[in-house]
Amino acid sequence: MPVRRMVRALLAILAGTALAIVAVPALPAMAGIWHEYPSAANRTCSDSRVYNGTAYQVCLEFNYARTQVRTVAFINPGAYTNFQVNLRLWFGGNGPDITDSCPTMTTNASRACYTAFTDLRRPYVVTEATFGIAGAWQLPVRALDMRLSAKQQERDNWCGPGAVQTTLATIGISAPPQSELAGKLQTEETLFGATMPGRIPGAINSYIAGSDWQYKWEEISVSNGQTYEAGISRIVTSLSRGRPVMVLVIPGKLPWWNASTPTLRHYVTIHGYGGVVHSDGSVHPTTFKVADPADASEHSIDVDKLLLDNANLAWNGIDTVAIVRT
Repeated sequence: MPVRRMVRALLAILAGTALAIVAVPALPAMAGIWHEYPSAANRTCSDSRVYNGTAYQVCLEFNYARTQVRTVAFINPGAYTNFQVNLRLWFGGNGPDITDSCPTMTTNASRACYTAFTDLRRPYVVTEATFGIAGAWQLPVRALDMRLSAKQQERDNWCGPGAVQTTLATIGISAPPQSELAGKLQTEETLFGATMPGRIPGAINSYIAGSDWQYKWEEISVSNGQTYEAGISRIVTSLSRGRPVMVLVIPGKLPWWNASTPTLRHYVTIHGYGGVVHSDGSVHPTTFKVADPADASEHSIDVDKLLLDNANLAWNGIDTVAIVRT
């Protein structure tokens, strides 16, 4: 074969090889990597759980504007040990469903595994993390929250209108003025200018389509363990529909209030929770995320502390908690 033809044949072979390399399917995405703990941020988290001396939890972390969210899984080994985690972040209403993982690592240093930020969508967002620690898989830990639109009450006694306005805005309904809500709630017509819990469902439902989840109010008897757990379950059910829950509390007992107010009553809005998923699929929350209309702030609070220490006795002086839920 002439040299020129041999060269052309060789070039053709090389070109074909190059094309074959380009045509090879892309490798699947690699798992995430473990990082140092990120800076403090607005988070809704599960409680920290401990296995074999290693603490772990999962959080929904929001950007400053609360328009984006990501999953952050934290682990803090008590000694050199191996660990890994599988993550899931998903949205209600057929929104995105994102999975990720961080592979096995052995260290005694605190580490975090997180997803990329994604747009926060209604009606709710959930994250779940399943940790493998020292060769043993743990029960999944979970956090749920919403696209909160917290409102500050415009008068000292308008915590009810403020909390209702927060609830409607968080659902995605154009929030009516607090003056309009105060009229529907008859706040100024009641002794001491209080908002009665029984008037709240009608006010909220007047802005919601009849085919949507309707609000109701109830008293949870907290002196009985079964009814107390059932009440917590109903709060979780409402939150899992993307529907905030309002609860009446004694504000001076809230950890973030500075003054003792034993005679005052106040509404806060529960919009998220953190907890553990048991083997039967049930969720047991240990932490609630609440919005306080006093200053439109967000706070994490232990479930028992909120319901047993703060909300108990707030409504009628006996062992019951007044909630408004779907």
